[in-house]
Amino acid sequence: MSFVENFPHKRRLIEQILDAPPAGEPGDFGHIVQRILERRADILALCGQQATPLYAYDPLSFRTVLDEFAQNFNHCVPRHQAFFAVKSNHHPFLAAQAVAAGFGLDVSSSRELKLALDAGAKRILFSGPAKSAADLELASRHRERVIVNLDSFHELALLGEVAARMGCAVRAGVRIHTAAHGAWSKFGVPLAELPRFWRQAAEYPGVRLEGIQSHLSWTHDAGPYCRVIGEVARLLREQFTPTERAQLKFYDFGGGYRPYRIEGRYPTELPLGELIRVADEEAGEESQFTAPYYFQDSVPIETYAREIEAALSEHLTPLVDCEHFSEPGRVVAAHAMHLVMRVADKKRDDLVIVDGGIHMIGWERYLHVYCPVVNLTRPATREIPVRICGSLCDPEDVLGRYCFAESIEAGDVLVMPFQGAYTYSTAHNFIRDIPPVHRLP
Repeated sequence: MSFVENFPHKRRLIEQILDAPPAGEPGDFGHIVQRILERRADILALCGQQATPLYAYDPLSFRTVLDEFAQNFNHCVPRHQAFFAVKSNHHPFLAAQAVAAGFGLDVSSSRELKLALDAGAKRILFSGPAKSAADLELASRHRERVIVNLDSFHELALLGEVAARMGCAVRAGVRIHTAAHGAWSKFGVPLAELPRFWRQAAEYPGVRLEGIQSHLSWTHDAGPYCRVIGEVARLLREQFTPTERAQLKFYDFGGGYRPYRIEGRYPTELPLGELIRVADEEAGEESQFTAPYYFQDSVPIETYAREIEAALSEHLTPLVDCEHFSEPGRVVAAHAMHLVMRVADKKRDDLVIVDGGIHMIGWERYLHVYCPVVNLTRPATREIPVRICGSLCDPEDVLGRYCFAESIEAGDVLVMPFQGAYTYSTAHNFIRDIPPVHRLP
């Protein structure tokens, strides 16, 4: 029996990977080192006052990227409103600063909705699947500030029941998915079902269906947004009446934008490198790659904004006059926090143990993702090879393989810059407590 169907075809695919050059550009993160060294005195002063490990909240860096996002999208996209995705980092510092910068907040649970209300957000999107009656009741009580992005026909009926019971009308959108959404097709309704959903919503007087959400995630460029915008516009043109199109008050193209060149991928995370890694494991060998890491694929914020606007102008704007919503999370939250720790033990020149660990992140992220590590005590613009392991009783508790340092000794302060996205919010209480967050000046 064959190991896989159509084995000759699979062999040809593997040979294509082997014959192609590596899909990526070798990374040079000197710009990140320079940026974090500008904050060196502030971080070292913080570590003189507070115990490590800790998350260093950087309000200056966060406000800078919030303004960069808003300026680019507001300039390019007509009637644009950004909603910070709270799930990317739910610390109240971030929610408050996003609101102060003019952002709304995008939430995915009642817990996050309460946080958004406490932060004073005037506009809130409530997204995510499996909303309960209690979730929808909370949203309905704050209907002057909340739009509910419905995830299914069941949620539509449930919101209709809640609104009728409370004697109110609630603004809502509907989340859709297309072939471009891949694994994210667990969310929303198929685009082909949108006309039926829209007309069924009219049966519930308490549901004011006003918008469409087509959120994407983990994008490397604007291509997926542009394709989905074209598909949505085609359906609106062919299957919606002019009266139904006039009901559309907002189109939410979502988030998922990848930060530009603050992280990298190890060679074994590229298709060719992964094949070599598997071969090495089978043969008991270890390959030496020519580049230690590669940039993560991404484009600058301005490129996302410009190309999304072009797709909206070509496809959607001729059909509907509406607001346009975005939901930046990772692309801005990454810049809000740095991971700071001390070297607790130097075992060899190429192996140190720090007082932090992957409990600060929630998974073995840095076995796969390269993040620059900078020794603030003995900084340098060159890297030395050193395995930086955390303090957990876990062999996969590894934070890096290199460090920008002249040398590295016990007691040195190490920083992993711009790691505010999906670290603090996914941290877990495994062996050690989740460290505190402290604000930099």
